[in-house]
Amino acid sequence: MQSAIEKLRKYRDENYRAHDEIIELWTNVLSNRNLSSLGDEKWLILEQIFKSALHCSKQSIARQCLDQLEKQFKRTSRRVSTLNAMYYESIEEYGHAEEIYASLLEDNETDAIVRKRQISLLKEQNQIREAISELNSYLELYQADQEAWSELCDLYLTEHDYTKATFCAEELLLINPHNHLNHERYASIRYSQGDYDKARTYYFSTLKINPSNIRALYGVILTSTNLSIKNPSTASKTQASNDTNQSFIEQIQWAREQIIQKYREAIPDLLPVIETAIQSLTL
Repeated sequence: MQSAIEKLRKYRDENYRAHDEIIELWTNVLSNRNLSSLGDEKWLILEQIFKSALHCSKQSIARQCLDQLEKQFKRTSRRVSTLNAMYYESIEEYGHAEEIYASLLEDNETDAIVRKRQISLLKEQNQIREAISELNSYLELYQADQEAWSELCDLYLTEHDYTKATFCAEELLLINPHNHLNHERYASIRYSQGDYDKARTYYFSTLKINPSNIRALYGVILTSTNLSIKNPSTASKTQASNDTNQSFIEQIQWAREQIIQKYREAIPDLLPVIETAIQSLTL
């Protein structure tokens, strides 16, 4: 049992979302053991199992954990009340979940966790515009919440509102300029807007932070190809223009070689498919 507990602690400390592994540990090791010897950590573990169970659609396991938490804290805990609402969400009893969230916000309207759960509830019911409105209100209070900006960006993309999605992506870059995924997302949005030059710049900044980002390598190929098509080399072009076009071609070749090398090292059996796919993207 001790090794299972150590794994759960590691997942919790590192915020590692190993939901399937956590449920397996519960099912095979912990569910029939007495966790009382762990003291107060027992309740942290039950909460951890509960959330992983919801993620894996294992409502029966979630209910077992929640029953123990409710018995211990007699529903007086805001935290347990929030878990209870999350359980109602998982079984699509949205009205019950909303009642609990609304009640919790009456006592503390600035509770960030509860407000984010309300937004999640709207999203689950496909009330996208309402979720966007609530997220904007939330971000007026919590302007540095990266998760909220990321979610708002995704919601704007579902609405094909690329201008507002771009603004959210820029906020993420300002908050955390060292996250390669923020650079990649911004580049992809700019590509969708047809701004191939800026998209290419940010695909390269993605690779500067994380050279293994395959999506960014494909992005370099796509953006450089589009820029080369817009700026073909001809006898009538200036030398500077032809040099620029040659640079695009060299970048395409470089990105192609990087992708092939990575697949050669990791999944060599896919090389023929990858080479054909790359060829279809390039000039």
